[in-house]
Amino acid sequence: MVERDGLNETGIYRVCCVASDLQKLRQEFDRNIRRAEELLTQKNVHVAANLLKLFFRELPEPLFTSGLYQDFLQAIKLTDLDNQRISLLQTFDLLHSDNKRICFYLFDHLIRVSQYSNINKMHLDNLAVVFGPTLMRPAKLKLAPTFSTGSSQRSSGSSTQTDLDQMSSELQDSMYQCQVVLASLKLRRDGILK
Repeated sequence: MVERDGLNETGIYRVCCVASDLQKLRQEFDRNIRRAEELLTQKNVHVAANLLKLFFRELPEPLFTSGLYQDFLQAIKLTDLDNQRISLLQTFDLLHSDNKRICFYLFDHLIRVSQYSNINKMHLDNLAVVFGPTLMRPAKLKLAPTFSTGSSQRSSGSSTQTDLDQMSSELQDSMYQCQVVLASLKLRRDGILK
C-alpha cells in the first residue's frame, strides 16, 4: 500500500496517526488478517506506514537482534570507512537468515521510497532516523539507580546527574542506531549488502 499510494506523500513514515486507531487495527490483524486488510484499505497510506513501524517496534526481539546490538554499534563507531563497511558486513553475516531476509526486503522498500525523496522528502537519512531506534535496541534497558526517600540532598543531586547521564547515553545510542541503519541502507543500495 505504501509503495502503491504513498511514494508521493510528503513525510511518509513521519506523519503520525491517532495511536488508539492504530492499536485497534493492529489488534484486528492479530484476530483476523483478512478483515484487517479490508479495514486498512479504507484508511490513508499514513496508517499503513505507521502500522509497519509499529510492527517492527513491537517485535519481542528487534530485527537487528539485541545480541548483536553492541557489534553493530562498534562497527559504526569505526572511523575508517573501509573497516566500518567490513565490520558491518561481518555483523550482518551473523544475523539469522530470516532476519537478514526481512532486513533486505525492508531496505529495498525504503530505498524505493527514497527514490521519490524530491517529492516525499524521505531521503535515506530521514528514513534512517525513523527506523534506527525501531530496528535496533539493546538487550537490557539501563535503569538509573533509585535512592530512598530519606536520602540526603547530595544523593538527590547524584540521582539527577545519573538521570542526565542515562539520557545522554540513550540519545547517543539513538544517534548510532540511525547511523547503523543509514550505512546499511547505503550498502544495500550500492549492491554491497546481499
